[in-house]
Amino acid sequence: MIASADQMRPAACARPENQHLSWISETAVFTERAAMAAVCAACPVLALCAREVATTKTTAGFWAGADYTIPDPPEQDTLPGLELPGTAAVGMAA
Repeated sequence: MIASADQMRPAACARPENQHLSWISETAVFTERAAMAAVCAACPVLALCAREVATTKTTAGFWAGADYTIPDPPEQDTLPGLELPGTAAVGMAA
């Protein structure tokens, strides 16, 4: 279900006093996430927002009191002995 703009207009995150928060940031710090969760807890459209995020592919941002940002996978070095032919592992002599 895709909520209409009219349905989401009363959302607490849309209020001017809350627009400074990093609602769609991929790098929100703990204190920002805690502040956003508090705003969501008192939001008049929390249930609609939760239904929206449950029925659409959401991969980033803070929605319905939760952070839906999917972190990038960590970079991983090649294990010694598993290099591609013609290459050497980082830090290993060829």
